[in-house]
Amino acid sequence: MFVRSFRAKLLVLFLGALVLLQLATLTVVHLAGRSSLQKAMTEELRVGSRVLDRLLEARGRRLSDSVRVLAADFPFREAVASGDLPTIGSVLLNHGSRIDADAVFLISLDGQVEADTLDGRYAGRAFPIPALVEKARDAGEASAIVSLDGRPHQFVVVPVLAPQPIAWVCIGFEIDESVLGDLNRLTGLEVSLWSMAEGRSPSLISTLPSAAQRELLARATSHPRSAMLAGEKIALGDTPYESLERPLETADRSAINVLLQRSIEEAERPLRQLELRIFVLSSLVLLVAIVAAIFFARGVTRPLLSLAGAAQRIEKGDYSAPVTIAQDDEIGLLATSFDTMRAGIREREERILHQATHDALTGLPNRTFFLEHLTQAIAAAAPDGGQVGMLMMDIDRFKDINDTLGHRFGDDLLVEFGRRLRQATRESDTVARLGGDEFAVMFEVDDAMLASEVARRISGALEAPFTLAGVSIDVRASMGIALCPLHADDAGTLMKRADVAMYDAKRNHESVAFYEPGRDEHTLRRLSILSELRNAIATDQLELHYQPKIDFGSERAGHAEALVRWRHPVHGMMPPDEFITLAEQSGNIGLITKWVLQRAIRDCGVWRRSGLDLTVAVNLSALDLFDPELPAIVSDLLLEAGLEPAHLVLEITESAVMRDAARARKILGELKDRGISLSIDDYGTGYSSLAHLRRLPVDELKIDKSFVVNLGGGSAEDSVIVRSTIELGHNMGLRVIAEGVESEAAWRELKSLGCDMAQGYYVSRPLPSDQFVVWMRESRWGANLPAPC
Repeated sequence: MFVRSFRAKLLVLFLGALVLLQLATLTVVHLAGRSSLQKAMTEELRVGSRVLDRLLEARGRRLSDSVRVLAADFPFREAVASGDLPTIGSVLLNHGSRIDADAVFLISLDGQVEADTLDGRYAGRAFPIPALVEKARDAGEASAIVSLDGRPHQFVVVPVLAPQPIAWVCIGFEIDESVLGDLNRLTGLEVSLWSMAEGRSPSLISTLPSAAQRELLARATSHPRSAMLAGEKIALGDTPYESLERPLETADRSAINVLLQRSIEEAERPLRQLELRIFVLSSLVLLVAIVAAIFFARGVTRPLLSLAGAAQRIEKGDYSAPVTIAQDDEIGLLATSFDTMRAGIREREERILHQATHDALTGLPNRTFFLEHLTQAIAAAAPDGGQVGMLMMDIDRFKDINDTLGHRFGDDLLVEFGRRLRQATRESDTVARLGGDEFAVMFEVDDAMLASEVARRISGALEAPFTLAGVSIDVRASMGIALCPLHADDAGTLMKRADVAMYDAKRNHESVAFYEPGRDEHTLRRLSILSELRNAIATDQLELHYQPKIDFGSERAGHAEALVRWRHPVHGMMPPDEFITLAEQSGNIGLITKWVLQRAIRDCGVWRRSGLDLTVAVNLSALDLFDPELPAIVSDLLLEAGLEPAHLVLEITESAVMRDAARARKILGELKDRGISLSIDDYGTGYSSLAHLRRLPVDELKIDKSFVVNLGGGSAEDSVIVRSTIELGHNMGLRVIAEGVESEAAWRELKSLGCDMAQGYYVSRPLPSDQFVVWMRESRWGANLPAPC
């Protein structure tokens, strides 16, 4: 009786304490979750409001660019100056149609509409938003939101200059469901916008369901001065919403209201699911505790039965459970010896198994282990409809790192790379090194969109520089993602398609890419390109486009870079990124280089004889520096075209030089001795040292566009790098060129930093030879050049 009473009391005490603890946990989770949910919804609405402002601001900038294009069109300015209304109307209609504008106006300096695209109903009348014209007159141009015909529009007004303002051009886009849909997709919030023009019924634009829109419109109609405040809960139909209402700033003081809403039911769903999971888990724990307590209360098992059971487990290969019998007799001694034997066998088998399934350098699972676990995960997820994802990646330019910094450094980098991958992934994910610099991550997701979160975490872990053996370098990886069963039904196909996606990312210079159905055909296309490349050279399918380089001192184009394109009869115009790498792999790069040299030198010779004083630059591949005949070939082409060597610049990348620095210096020295100028291209993206650069017979450095494209936009880090590079180049007696100049702000900053030359879309895109000549004669950068004979 005593034993049974004590057993019952112990069981009741143990289970009672566990139940109270679980109830307290559920209560705390519920209260904290509700509080956090309310704060999160309020913050989501505030963030959504700021995102809407940013969207409209960005949209206004794009609209301003479009209006400036129209206002700068020379035929259009002539038509405006001459008062040619039919031509003006046609231009307004055509331009408005191209950019899908809802309204285009030409406004005289006195504020009268001379022409419009609204069937001319405003022509001859005063512009309906005079405040917008006044703002443009004060600021040079104006952008604002107004109400036109009872609908919200975003208008931009810019002057037509000749060179003084002769008129105003105004283009407007209606703020419609597509604009609000962008905000809905970005934030997940429902967005409604209505205008309250006098004498008109309220006009509503919304992402809400139709029934909810009708109810909201009825509220707006019955409450012109709506009292819906931030944080108020609004029920539309059966759906409650957390809401934030505010007016939209307009130029014509029209009443346009914005209502941002978050479905409370949808926001609460994850919390309810979490509470349900905690409840289920707690119930399971309680059930397990009851079973454990019952078994514990039954007492211990006979020692010999325990030993027999342990022997049977070892016979089956299970060494995980220890053998422990707390007795100071022969059976206890036998149990201790038995357990020592079990532990020794287990340790040896685990060591052998680990060596067979793990990478010796990084300690990560190898390809065999990864493929096996991927197969098991796919089989386990199939009955429940789960998705198994795979991310495959390799380190960009790893061979260059190995060649430049040594294989020991490369091994240390692989170890550190694997360590960061383990830190950036969850415990349930599997990280493996498949071989070389190729790694893979297996993960399970409920939603395919969550796969990108895995890539973002890994990218974030790789952002910090890798500091090894006193050397700090930035390392980037190309990643490809494929999902099962979305992209493949088995492990082998999934790995193959993740590999295809990874090479898509590498080819497109992206950090991550998802597998796209049909991309397996890319291999066939690569083979087709390889087989057709030699014929393309022979049949003149290649073209040269030229991009001017502007001297900051004279602001004139004295140099141009030759860029090869392939006009494929089937695939159309192909950029060099798509076939140059294949040409290097197949050994055909020498043919392309000779073709480009011959055509560029010939064109430059023709230009100079016609009065265009230009120097042409040609890019060399890394493999070209292994051709001992290259200097002689270049000299022969220059002689044939009657072009002086000083009018040719050969551009080579840092990584190309570092493949075999001694041989590269020899070839470059011969080219320099023949009077040819040499340039280091893409400077800053390789791993060469200053000592190597000082030994190269080069004349100029080209700063890589990745450091230039954000200049003038507040990137202090890029500004420091560019300034340092310019000072370094000048101290070494080199000319410094910046490529990738795409804005006036970047141009001005480079000029202030003392850069010598610049090229980029701010000046001109690469142009075919005939168009380039026209550009040189007509552009302000190439002004005062003689006209063709």
